[in-house]
Amino acid sequence: MEMIKKVRLFHKFALIMTLLVVVPLLIQGIRMININREALEVSVLETHTQLARAIAEDIDDYVSGLNLDLAFVLAFEKFPKMSWQEKMKVLLSVLSRYDDFILISVLNRKGDEVIKAHNPSFLQESSRLISRSKEPAFIEAKMTGVPQVGDIYYEDDLPCISVVYPLEAEYEYVFVTATLSKLWRKIDGVRIGKTGFAFLIDSEGRTIFHPELERAINFEKVTELPIVRQALSEFGTSIGVDISGEGFRNENGTGMVGAYAWAESLDWGVIMQQAKSEAYSSIARMKRNAVLWIALSILGSVFIAFYLAKSLSRPILELIVGAERLGEGDFSYEVKVNTRDEISTLANTFNFMVKKLKEFQEQLVLREKLAAVGQMASVVGHEIRNPLGVINNAIYYIRTKLEGSSGRQLDPKIQKHIGIIEKEIVASNKIINDLLGFSRTRPPMAQPLDLNKIIEDSLSAVSIPETVKVEIDLSLELPPTLINPDEIRQVFINLINNAWQAMPEGGTLKIRSYIEEEMAQVEVTDTGCGISPENMKKLFAPFFSTKTKGTGLGLAAVQRILERHKGKVKVRSRVGQGTTFIVSLPLAK
Repeated sequence: MEMIKKVRLFHKFALIMTLLVVVPLLIQGIRMININREALEVSVLETHTQLARAIAEDIDDYVSGLNLDLAFVLAFEKFPKMSWQEKMKVLLSVLSRYDDFILISVLNRKGDEVIKAHNPSFLQESSRLISRSKEPAFIEAKMTGVPQVGDIYYEDDLPCISVVYPLEAEYEYVFVTATLSKLWRKIDGVRIGKTGFAFLIDSEGRTIFHPELERAINFEKVTELPIVRQALSEFGTSIGVDISGEGFRNENGTGMVGAYAWAESLDWGVIMQQAKSEAYSSIARMKRNAVLWIALSILGSVFIAFYLAKSLSRPILELIVGAERLGEGDFSYEVKVNTRDEISTLANTFNFMVKKLKEFQEQLVLREKLAAVGQMASVVGHEIRNPLGVINNAIYYIRTKLEGSSGRQLDPKIQKHIGIIEKEIVASNKIINDLLGFSRTRPPMAQPLDLNKIIEDSLSAVSIPETVKVEIDLSLELPPTLINPDEIRQVFINLINNAWQAMPEGGTLKIRSYIEEEMAQVEVTDTGCGISPENMKKLFAPFFSTKTKGTGLGLAAVQRILERHKGKVKVRSRVGQGTTFIVSLPLAK
């Protein structure tokens, strides 16, 4: 019955949580989808509108530019009174200066050419003078007395336009033929995505520019397009810009969206259009993403409900497992509870208890090791050191007898083996000293001594290879230090030996003494291979060594001796650059 109650409560809780999350999420999600869709549609159509308006302004600027290009001619009062040669020079100057001009000619009152010049870079115009009297632009300019722009036409696929400028003299006009190639290229470069482009129409709905050039050359009529009909219905009213917000279909039946604007100076309409599927693709993606996130949120809310139902039991089960592992003697298991409540506090307390138990166990093991080392050191100190002394004396006696009073040289093989015995005796004595230094617990028999003298004695006692350069910088102002000379000498011998052994290929060994923080400081620095970060943590641990030979008690003995002298040792090291050991000892008061 109790389990049934739990299951029922769980299902009720999960259902309530799901409804509390899903219902508001669905309402808000649908609302946000509609708001974003409307905003994106407005943004897309506004982009089309701005581009259409910009192209219309470019066309008006181009026409204004044509007027400005000939302004100096029209303002030149003496132009009508010039000789034909002078006028020809002016026209040729204009052609060379403005590469959009194909032809410039001067017309008389009847519209006949009296002089002309053409740009050979475009069309191979005949130099024969012709009549322009039937040109619509000439007729309008003659009637109104103001410059007139003719209709666009194509000649050898080159878009051209004619402009007639009345001069101050009543019987002369300037007739200009200009190319629209630059303007066409600029308009053709205006693209939106892969399907969006602009084309131009005249006031009758004929195509005058299109990315598909043939349609413009043939002046294809496009009044069947709804956006063109809408643009034509606005023709003549203003420069106005309108949007075909509902979209339309082109001649291929593809759904399109677009905008239009009128270039006031030439009565040209700019139609900007793009495939509806591409223009509103971001809306479709937004809808898909929104639906996906809503679905994921619903699933997430269900999972959250299950999680909350189980969140109360999981920490308790975790504590049970931790207690069982602890009972089996496993101190490495950590109870992980992050509920941020009383159960989490209990789990943290449990982990702290396990950590303390582990530390106590490690300390107990260490004490047992130290006790064993102390017993062994006592045996070694009394039972092994004496035989080593006897062996050392015997070797000295043998060497003396073999050399004799004449001082003759020993046989090289005998000399080599005697050297091996002496070297091993020194190594054995070092092991004994390390064991004794590490196992001593009583306070040292300290006295005020010159620490620099101890350093020099230690350096003299070590055989350093010639490949290692030794640099010494000992402070002359260093006051006496309260130390046991034998133990501190052992400290420096260990550090100096470690330093030169870290430089098998040679390097520099630096020893420096100074005063800092009212303590004597000694730095022993090598330029060897350095110590890795993982080994740094275990550097002073008893019996830890990175060498193939050795007991691993050298640095442990150094630390133990310095602690008994109320001093300390620190180490700085970088792999590949070297290591520095810093020994701190109290000054004598």
